[in-house]
Amino acid sequence: MNIDDSFEKMKSDTKAQSAKRAKLEPVSIAKLFSMEFKENKWVVERLIPHEGITIISGAPASYKTWLLLQMAIDISEGNSFLNQFQCEKNKVLIIDEENHLRLIRDRLKLLGADENLPIYFLSQTGFLVSDQGLVDRVLEICQEKEIDVIFIDSLVRINNAEENDASQMSEVFKCIRQLCQNGKTVVITHHEKKEGVIKISAQNRLRGSSDILASVDAHIAVKKDNQDKSKILVEQAKLRSAKEVDPFEVKVNENDEKIRFDYLGACAEKISKKELAKDAVDFVLQEEQNGLSIKEICRKVNETENIGDKNIRYAIKELIADGVILEKKGGKNTKICVHSKFNQDALMTQGVII
Repeated sequence: MNIDDSFEKMKSDTKAQSAKRAKLEPVSIAKLFSMEFKENKWVVERLIPHEGITIISGAPASYKTWLLLQMAIDISEGNSFLNQFQCEKNKVLIIDEENHLRLIRDRLKLLGADENLPIYFLSQTGFLVSDQGLVDRVLEICQEKEIDVIFIDSLVRINNAEENDASQMSEVFKCIRQLCQNGKTVVITHHEKKEGVIKISAQNRLRGSSDILASVDAHIAVKKDNQDKSKILVEQAKLRSAKEVDPFEVKVNENDEKIRFDYLGACAEKISKKELAKDAVDFVLQEEQNGLSIKEICRKVNETENIGDKNIRYAIKELIADGVILEKKGGKNTKICVHSKFNQDALMTQGVII
């Protein structure tokens, strides 16, 4: 870097610091009370809050992108999503780094979208939220087209951060939050961990750092019914501004010419705390080859699940009795629990209690 470049960088850094300082102006309670906000706080009633970040998560082929497109259609028309959740009419921008425009078009036709809807697309353009120039261009497009709602498919495609690194993902969401600070509502799809045979809560299924969940205003998780693949369970795992909607089921009616989603109602089946605790302990230990103490298991489960230590300890005893986890002696008379999927012969030579 030559002297001129160094000087330009120093000027740029100084401007950035000045801009940050300019934002540090406190708001009095009187000014707060006098502020005017949009009367309706929902873009999609009880599901998508105004000027917030909502994540729609699911495993591959769980219809999350289909639901995103259906939601975009209903918002652009001012209809009710699933004939159940009223949408505020808005123009929509879809930033799709996952799918080609041809696939998007084919899916929209199957959903019965009208070609005159105010929906706009950026497909596989290399959009990155860390590129301020690209973020500014998206805001320009929104201003030109009078767009207030932005859908992004998917989170992993619009950043180069390590998704398990909390500090890096925090920076990613600071960049995304700029869109909200400019009056936009952002809905992003994200992938989930492989669930396997265990049942863990939607928050725990979300892939990557826990800072992802902490950074969003709402989280909607979708997954296929294990017995009936034409049904999907929709769970609102987080809603910062109100009480979460109860989990509900959706029927997928599909043929060669059309696809339609029908709301079936609230899902009656709920997993007991004890069963959820067993699944959570199972999941935690599958990621710990050297095992964990009971205290450590309780702490890790409590990080993601609202389960008391009593139910967690009960779950550990049940899993030991079932042979799912093994117990060995640790230091200072502690007991270490290890998942049975790891080398059992090696464990037995280390003092495992079976």
